[in-house]
Amino acid sequence: MKDLEDIIRELLENVRELEKVIENIKKPVAESSKLIPETRKNIEDVVSYLEDTSHSIMNLLERINENSKGIKEEVEFLLSLGPVKRIKEKLESIKEKNEQNISTILELYTYLSFHDLAGQQLRTVIEVLEKIKSALVDVIVSQVTAGRDLKEEQVSGIKGKVSEILSKDRISQQDVDRLLEEFGL
Repeated sequence: MKDLEDIIRELLENVRELEKVIENIKKPVAESSKLIPETRKNIEDVVSYLEDTSHSIMNLLERINENSKGIKEEVEFLLSLGPVKRIKEKLESIKEKNEQNISTILELYTYLSFHDLAGQQLRTVIEVLEKIKSALVDVIVSQVTAGRDLKEEQVSGIKGKVSEILSKDRISQQDVDRLLEEFGL
């Protein structure tokens, strides 16, 4: 009889320890499930800003490039008139500076292409965040269903709800919040 009491005591201690472990897991998972959508939204805002500014910069550079072409034509026309030495030197200087500006514009176009790559990389980060969020929801469901005495129908219903949420391209925070609330988290 004493052995049975010891075994029961040990089982109860193990259950308490397991409850502590589960609680320690649930809190960071719940916190992460709220932070990830905020992070994703912030990254999406950055991507949108990058796209908008890239478009604006490209338009401005195109306008400068058109002006430079006009300057080049006018300087070449003026040089063809055979101006005096001092005017010719000034026109040559303007022509050289204009060519440097065109070269700088081409360099800026190159930088903008890397700017676009940064946006693409941020989209990849968003996809990874979505996968992490899906995994977190999976962990929560596993913990909730494992820690409760649920009927097979209830477990199936929970898994169905989670599968429905996970099947979406994007998981909305409202869906996750409702699911967590339903689990009492």
